[in-house]
Amino acid sequence: MDGFARLSTHVLAPVAWTLLTPIAVVLGDPGGLVWPALLVLAGAVLVTLAVGWAINHGFGFRISPYTSPESAAVTVLTFTLGSLMLLGGLVVAWMCWARVKLGEDTFAETATGVMTGILVGGLGWIGLAVLLFS
Repeated sequence: MDGFARLSTHVLAPVAWTLLTPIAVVLGDPGGLVWPALLVLAGAVLVTLAVGWAINHGFGFRISPYTSPESAAVTVLTFTLGSLMLLGGLVVAWMCWARVKLGEDTFAETATGVMTGILVGGLGWIGLAVLLFS
């Protein structure tokens, strides 16, 4: 079972990132928001990693650096391309399970990472919407 968990952490995450961007570009959306959304996605990933680093070093509580960017990506892509991208939540759930199974993160660390990613991705999308439509 550990091999299946390691597959998630070491293979699935990079492959998911490699596949999510072309899928977003190919599917597109009629509103023309794909390219701005990809910029928000990149920014959300960097912000989640920065927030996680700050909390890890400043408060002594760990946030999983694997689950926060993945959940931010799913949030941004769901807002951009619709509910089909919620299937990416399965990737996030697998990632959380794998991190806990391997003992690399606790349940609290993965859950906090997911919530941080959703919050940052959602706020990034709201910021983009305000910027584009105001």
